[in-house]
Amino acid sequence: MKYRKLGKTELLVSEIGIDAWQLGGPLMLDGNAGRHPEIDSDSCVKLIQQCSDLGINFVDTAEQYGSGESERRIGKALKGRRERWIVSTKFGSQVGPHGERVRDASPKQVQVSLEGSLQRLQTDYLDVYVWDISPTPGEAEEVAKYLAAAKQKGQVRAVGIATANLADLEFLHSLGCLDVVQFPHSMIGPSNPIVDFVAKRDIGGVVCGAFADVRLTGDSLHKPPQFGAQDIQNTQPDVQGLTADFARYALFEEMLLPWRGIIQLALRWLLDEPTTDVIIIGGKSLEEYRQAVCATELPPLTQSERARIKQFENPETYREKPLSRLITDNF
Repeated sequence: MKYRKLGKTELLVSEIGIDAWQLGGPLMLDGNAGRHPEIDSDSCVKLIQQCSDLGINFVDTAEQYGSGESERRIGKALKGRRERWIVSTKFGSQVGPHGERVRDASPKQVQVSLEGSLQRLQTDYLDVYVWDISPTPGEAEEVAKYLAAAKQKGQVRAVGIATANLADLEFLHSLGCLDVVQFPHSMIGPSNPIVDFVAKRDIGGVVCGAFADVRLTGDSLHKPPQFGAQDIQNTQPDVQGLTADFARYALFEEMLLPWRGIIQLALRWLLDEPTTDVIIIGGKSLEEYRQAVCATELPPLTQSERARIKQFENPETYREKPLSRLITDNF
């Protein structure tokens, strides 16, 4: 495992980390079932500890995940070995008493959220603490002051936000409250202005969404995923894009090698991006993390390979040119 400095912080993070949304157990949110699998607490604890043996030292969670259960299980897993880990959690999005989604990042609530996360994680400090919702002007200024004080007390080492909205970054940066950004990025996504923003300011980059909502997994190269009627995924605005024009993803098979499958290709592309410090994946088994770690051992993609992947971004490209032409154009 290789390690990278997280932006301008002093934190050294493994290139692959754990996205712990799936470790909080089943969850109903606003009447929809989340895609949290039935993984019992002991299995989650064991999985996290086994990931440490692979060299993984970064885990990201949130107070919302499993209504706090994800944090509780991480706390159990890290007990007695806290110093080995870089722990990140998020505030601002909670689960209400009736399973409703609650968005509250007010100064008063953030104090409650921080104390609750520390207690559930069984730790007296967080390495990274980030907004899970867009900051609200008028409230965020006070929250920024509170987090600055928390840093002075040693309760928090770095702060930031999880977002895909550039305006959120610009606002928090103006408040001096942006050490780290967690943002979705993948090799089939459109040009991402967040990448340039992060690069110019040396902000820590925590990348999620590496597999583009399961588009870039072995099972999904030939057919779109199927979601149940009550699955929370069906409430997401991109669900139509997820199932449309799916045949084009099969073209990535032309770039696979015996020692580089689609998982490694997607991760290696991100690892070659200058703004990627750590990629978090929501693995449910040790084998999934082993496959991910393999990507860190591979050589960077060639310029020709990256150019070819960039051409895959545009669906119209595939309709206008046969695969043989695509390959010729990029070499």
